[in-house]
Amino acid sequence: MIEIAVGITFVVLCLAVFILLPILLVIRAAQLLFGPAVKEVHSAVQEVQEHNWRHAYAFDRERMVRKATGWRVIVRVASAGALAVGAVTFASLPLVPICLIAGYRLLKPIRQEMRDACAYRSTGAQDEPPFSW
Repeated sequence: MIEIAVGITFVVLCLAVFILLPILLVIRAAQLLFGPAVKEVHSAVQEVQEHNWRHAYAFDRERMVRKATGWRVIVRVASAGALAVGAVTFASLPLVPICLIAGYRLLKPIRQEMRDACAYRSTGAQDEPPFSW
């Protein structure tokens, strides 16, 4: 009986050392290589959004809010679909319901987000704070 436990422990350790550790090292290297560039692009996008917000009329601001919310909804639906398909395809049977519940929790706030975006009315003032992106 102890031989089986030692064998299982050895297999798990080999899995961790020879498979998971190189994957984690590659992910860390990618973060170090591309992290600053991604942060720079993200800050540039935020600056452009703030500039467009400041120089837009009320109607354009309302359209910007609806468009941003629409894209957020599209991403949520695609993520939930990918999670569900991945769970059914690759996960073990006990993990499938957990992944499906997580996908449902991604989709649950969509209705309220869409209501908030459609109910948003801009004043058109220069110092109006941006709608939460």
